[in-house]
Formats: sequence, structure tokens, C-alpha cells
Amino acid sequence: MGEVNLRKCEMNSYDEMKTEMEVIQQQMIEAKKNECANAQKEVKRLFKEFGFNAGMLKSSLAERRKNK
Repeated sequence: MGEVNLRKCEMNSYDEMKTEMEVIQQQMIEAKKNECANAQKEVKRLFKEFGFNAGMLKSSLAERRKNK
């Protein structure tokens, strides 16, 4: 009987840890989304602050490709 109780306890622990892992994975996904959104905001802020525009970036990238 003690062995059955031990297995039940182990399963509860496993199920709890599995649920925790799923919650943590979801939090990781949200954190990654937030990091990407924050990085985009920072790039936009820097573009505005330094007067860059998309055309400048494209020409700069094209020039680098030619030089490689």
C-alpha cells in the first residue's frame, strides 16, 4: 500500500511540474514578444532622433552587399 501512495505522490509532483513548465514556457513566449516590441520601439526612436529613414538604411545595406 505504501508503494501505491508513493507513486501517486510522484505523479502529482510530475503533473504539477509539467503544469509549471507549461506556464513558464508561456511566460517565455510573452517575454520574447515584449523584447521584440521594445526593440522595435527603440529602433524607431533612434531613427527619429538621428533623422534616419528607410531609404537611408536600404542604400546602406545595398552598399555593404556590393562590397562583400
